[in-house]
This record gives sequence, C-alpha cells and structure tokens, in this order.
Amino acid sequence: MDRPYPLRLPHDPEQFLKDFLPFEERFVRRDGIHLFGLRYWDDVLSPWAGRGQRVRVRYDPRDLSRVQVEGAENFVETVHFADLRRPRITLGEHRLAMAALRARGVQAVNEDLIFSTIAEQRRLLADAVEKTRTVRRTAERNERALSAGRDRITLPEYEPTPEVFDDLPPLSVEEWS
Repeated sequence: MDRPYPLRLPHDPEQFLKDFLPFEERFVRRDGIHLFGLRYWDDVLSPWAGRGQRVRVRYDPRDLSRVQVEGAENFVETVHFADLRRPRITLGEHRLAMAALRARGVQAVNEDLIFSTIAEQRRLLADAVEKTRTVRRTAERNERALSAGRDRITLPEYEPTPEVFDDLPPLSVEEWS
C-alpha cells in the first residue's frame, strides 16, 4: 500500500530519542549527581557542584552507565559513572539487585553493594544458562538413545533343535599353516 504522503522523519533522530527518555530532577552535589543510588560525575559539572543547582537528568533504562544532564542556558552534557571502571547496567538489573538486597534485609545500600549484587546475579544467570544447556543436551541424548531402542525390531528367540543339524552336510574347512 502506497502512502499518500511521504514518511516524515525527525530532523535530529538523536534528539528525538532524548525527548522521550525518562528524567529526574536532581541537585548537583559536591561529589556529583546521585541517581538510583549511583554516582555520576564529570568536570563539566564543577561550576554547579555544591551550589544547590537543580538539573534535569535524562537516563536510558537500557544503559545506566551514562546520563544526559540538562541545565540552564541550554546546557546539555553526557555524564558517566563517577567510577569509570563500573560496568554498564540496565535499570531492570538495578531493580532486581535492589529487590535482592531488600530480601536479604540489607538496610544501608551503597554503590559497591549494588554492583557486587549485579555481578553475582550475572554469574548466577550464566551458571543457570550453562547448566540448562548441559541438562537439555543430556536429556536430548538420552531421549535419542531411548527412542532408538524403541524403533528396533525385536526378533523372537530361536533355539535350534539337534535334529535340524542332522540333515546338513559338514562344512569344508581350509587349513592354513
């Protein structure tokens, strides 16, 4: 089906995506921006650090390793985790980690605890995937072996009687020296 009019695409696809990202209002503290218990910092935040300046922080739930900080006078900058050694995580992983920590009864949650819990969950997931793969392969092998046994034709047991051999001529045997 042809369109009666051409498809309209956004002029700036990147900005179009950013406009639909969720956001939170945060203060720029002396040690950076805190969002979901995670700390973000970049030197571009230095002029606002500790001055009670509120900024809009846009985040992508698929990747919390960086956020878009929007300040006054059309200031927009990408800011990463304060500790750049931290791995990329999703908001879903973060929520699962927080739920696991609450289930354990942990009251004081810090960034190190969040990332160690996420790493533990990733290890458990990788182990489960490997075990599941191994169990599935073993079950498939067993099923194939058992089904192959079912497909065989079973022959009735045959026990010759001595009189059957009486009518047969003796076999000629070659002797090798």
